[in-house]
Amino acid sequence: MPDIIQKLDDVTAQRILGVIARSRTAIVPGKVDWTSDLRQALASEFDTGPATIPVSDGELAREALLVLAEDPDTHNAIETMASQPQSLQKFDFGASIALTAAVLVVLQTHVKFDRGANGKWSLQVEKKPTSDALLKGLVQKLISYAK
Repeated sequence: MPDIIQKLDDVTAQRILGVIARSRTAIVPGKVDWTSDLRQALASEFDTGPATIPVSDGELAREALLVLAEDPDTHNAIETMASQPQSLQKFDFGASIALTAAVLVVLQTHVKFDRGANGKWSLQVEKKPTSDALLKGLVQKLISYAK
């Protein structure tokens, strides 16, 4: 599956991520917005900083898809959409979800985000992915992407 995802062009990767993220927004508890405080909490929790090279939209989307593909059901959905990218044209992308928001939805499948009364974020990894490196890589790319 990683080969399939890595071969996706930028637009297709973003569209697949958008479809999955929109489908999960109803089941992911609470909306989390990107802030400098959240950026710092993620960097601290995952002991990472921004990547040394700028991260493109497609690269960030592909990294998020790699994390999502660890779930067998989502793996199948990604595989189906990747094999039939023309079918993605049928979705309403006027209601697309921003890339940063989509990645935060992906992270919420593994990490519990809590904002204290003082406004500080605390994070707890609740559902460990098969590969911690994938999750850490996604966080690093998000930090680099969304400055």
